[in-house]
Amino acid sequence: MAIQNPGRTQRAKTADLRKKALELRTLGLSYRQIADQLAISKTAAYRHVVKSIETLENESREDARVNRRLDLERLDWIIREAMKQSLKGDLQAMDKIMKAIDRRARIYGFNAPQKVAHTTPDGTEVAPPTGVVLIPEPMSREEWLKQYGRDDTDSP
Repeated sequence: MAIQNPGRTQRAKTADLRKKALELRTLGLSYRQIADQLAISKTAAYRHVVKSIETLENESREDARVNRRLDLERLDWIIREAMKQSLKGDLQAMDKIMKAIDRRARIYGFNAPQKVAHTTPDGTEVAPPTGVVLIPEPMSREEWLKQYGRDDTDSP
């Protein structure tokens, strides 16, 4: 006869309750409605939904980490195999190596855009320029010279 582990039974019940709470919330029920359906408090309904979402987020992060590691292993294999061919003078293999290296850099985030801060010459950050840029009406050479330059009509 198997001995029941009360801790395991309670964890299984809690996990089932969290799953049901999340399903009900996904269907659009309020926390009060979830609480009524599951015979728990409104606060407990909220906590179960939040914990379910946190668990899903953690699983997604772990899945992403595993997939990233697998992708890196595949790229290593591609590079090793292409390297064998490139040593024989295969130019297409060299191209494959370069593409794999570029992909690896993207996975690691080496190609991430750099933040550019708008600063004054002394290094003080300023807000980026916004708004409307006014472009003056075209003017004749003579008008421009009168306003901005020498009034020297002898120059070309």
